[in-house]
Amino acid sequence: MNLFVLSELNPACKHVGWSVAHSLESTLRSVCDPTFIYPFFNTCVRLFDHSKVPDSSGHLLWRWRHRLFKSWYKVGELPPLPPGVNVLIVVGMSPRFMLSVHALGSLLKQFDLCLGYILDGFNPQHFDFTLADKFDHLFVIGSELAEDVERLRGVSASFLPLATNVLEPELNLQHRSIDLLSYGRRNPEAHQRLYAHFNQPGSDRFYYHSTFSEPDVYNLEEHATLLKNLLNRAKVSLCFEASDKSRFMGYSPILYRWFEAWAAGCTVVGKKPTGRGVAELMQWENSAIELPDAPTEWIPFIEDVLADEATLQRNAERNYREALLQHDWRYRIREMLNRVGLETPEKLEDQIKQLRCTAYGMLASVQMSA
Repeated sequence: MNLFVLSELNPACKHVGWSVAHSLESTLRSVCDPTFIYPFFNTCVRLFDHSKVPDSSGHLLWRWRHRLFKSWYKVGELPPLPPGVNVLIVVGMSPRFMLSVHALGSLLKQFDLCLGYILDGFNPQHFDFTLADKFDHLFVIGSELAEDVERLRGVSASFLPLATNVLEPELNLQHRSIDLLSYGRRNPEAHQRLYAHFNQPGSDRFYYHSTFSEPDVYNLEEHATLLKNLLNRAKVSLCFEASDKSRFMGYSPILYRWFEAWAAGCTVVGKKPTGRGVAELMQWENSAIELPDAPTEWIPFIEDVLADEATLQRNAERNYREALLQHDWRYRIREMLNRVGLETPEKLEDQIKQLRCTAYGMLASVQMSA
């Protein structure tokens, strides 16, 4: 199998939300030796911003766009396809990026399979009508979302959870100097209460939180490395379900921050996502600790969690071990390939064995010390 990845994560991308794509791509490089193709946005069509144009084949702007520009994206030199089975995976954060397949022109028809993977929440009606016959299968981050894409757009779709690259970090149990970590999207009221209590003179706790509102960073790879190090030094990571955010359209998927936290050995505190199939992904003790509903209880509750150092350490070991056993990207890549009838590359199976050996080695150590 020859794998080609049409990716939104081009070198100019500095948006923190693309950290999930950075993690996926680094894993794909290590197991499948893919050829990456990075399209860039066609500046000629900025006047016809896809996000502001109704998704209707009868709309005048849509007809102009298809006649004049053919694609919202452009690519440079197209790679030749070698002998054998050639598979294209289109990976993006939104359905708009799936339109980049039009930029491949006649090359698109030469692939044996064309798959898509959308890594964030979206309105299923924004999956463009011109893509219905371009994708053999579409993977999305929610079970209900997959059903709605199939129903509304006639595209074969299924739920493929996010994951992270668990082989990279080593579990840190000794020097967790950050008591609480909160970054990106958060619960505003919880943040204000925690900030007022922990980040004041005289507090012996350290509450680390992001303070910027703009999404771009100087260097995405450096940002991902820094965040991984912060998580690896944090006792508790705050994670809240996201159905109240507009881009999730009322869906409640499990998002990248949960997998990052588990892989780093953080105890997760917050509100669990409620999407169908999510509970099965976190069926172990203390995979997530629910914050009480009453805000007046939050501070004493967090203080109790932080005071129980033995449980924090058990949570760290268990969360890391479960991430090794089920939430590495390698499992998702294998599931994606198997879903469409493709064999798993030998290198991918070898690295999955490595993940499981590490996890079972940890489990044996725990049992011997018990």
